[in-house]
Amino acid sequence: MLENKNILIMGFGVTGKATLKFLKEFPCKIFIYDSNLDLQKLNVDEDFIIFKEEDLDKIDLIVKSPGIYPFHELLVKAREKNIEIISDIELSYRNLKTNNVVAVTGTNGKTTTTTIIGDILRRKSKTFVVGNIGKGILEITEEAKSDNYVVIEASSFQLEHTKLFKPHIALLTYVTSDHLDWHKTTQNYVDAKFKIFANQDEDDFAILNYENKELAENYNLKGKKYYFSMEKISERGAFLDKGKIYFNDGENTEEILDVKEIKIPGDHNIKNIMAAIIASKLLNIDTETIKTSIISFTGVEHRIEFVRELGGVKYYNDSKGTNPDSTEVAVAAMDGDVILIAGGYDKGASFDDLIEKSKNKLKTVILFGETAEKFSNSCKKSEVEFYIVKDLNKAVELAKKLSSSGDDVLLSPACASWDMYSDYEVRGRHFKDLVRELV
Repeated sequence: MLENKNILIMGFGVTGKATLKFLKEFPCKIFIYDSNLDLQKLNVDEDFIIFKEEDLDKIDLIVKSPGIYPFHELLVKAREKNIEIISDIELSYRNLKTNNVVAVTGTNGKTTTTTIIGDILRRKSKTFVVGNIGKGILEITEEAKSDNYVVIEASSFQLEHTKLFKPHIALLTYVTSDHLDWHKTTQNYVDAKFKIFANQDEDDFAILNYENKELAENYNLKGKKYYFSMEKISERGAFLDKGKIYFNDGENTEEILDVKEIKIPGDHNIKNIMAAIIASKLLNIDTETIKTSIISFTGVEHRIEFVRELGGVKYYNDSKGTNPDSTEVAVAAMDGDVILIAGGYDKGASFDDLIEKSKNKLKTVILFGETAEKFSNSCKKSEVEFYIVKDLNKAVELAKKLSSSGDDVLLSPACASWDMYSDYEVRGRHFKDLVRELV
């Protein structure tokens, strides 16, 4: 497939570099485009050609990094010339030796769900957890053997540029509106998410939130459908009943565990755990292994991550809360009155519902970043107190002054980080450093 092809790597960040290293083993000619880098000064071992606009007619295939805007002028021209454009997960899938592929996507919950599935499967066989967490998928494509598991956290950006990608188990945690700055419309975004199921057949499995059941019926899913629900349901899957999680395989129903044994807070995490249970059961993992993993799981970094308690005030890092729905879930998971620190890069979302639905738990909101003014308008509509500060440093300082014993200070921006930070991880670690320095 790749032999003697002219391949353009668009974007030379983490994904682009991994793509170059992967492609060096194939007899192909590699071009690189990145408008933010001086490619002549790069110190890399692999050979490549710096892409020029007149080279486009030579290109057979484009591997697009997730960070490249989907309507980039170069991509528009490539589509006009019918040049195939794919993502890293599509390139990897075409070259993977294993069929034991689990892919997880969703507006929220995908990192936690992916991590839990990975931890369960690692207890039985060699497992690679890749995508938006851990290593990039192309870093492990050659290493993964036929009997290994590959668990992928897949973004809408990656899924949008798939063609043959066919995970044996595809899992959609939940889908609402997000990334409208990229996808233009909610429908485009939802379509991208549902591409995770597009190539499955009756030998594969599709795991869905029961709340999205009607939506899923619009997509003619061919994989065997399993649902997870916070209420008892008759469909195959996992459900909550009287504080216990059960799994129904269509013939028998089995109790898995009591939710009191779960260490990560919030109903959303019960849903994530149910989704992970279904995936593990479909891969024939025994209940004891599943239960042991879940009971020992304490959460992922940057997702409602407890940082410290100071003067009776608890500080939580939810920097991965990059959309309003995610932040709404995080606020709901708090025990005390919430001082919410929010704001960042504008992805085109509205904050009205977030503030209105959360106002009874919000003591005050501290805003910073590109969306501060837009966010403040939502606070005004719902008569929620707010402050606007210039950066995260000032936000943490103010949060300490405004808080009292029993309060929860929560960084959950409801926005991407790109206006002030390179990614949500850098933002989250900065927050944790600032909180640890408080006296």
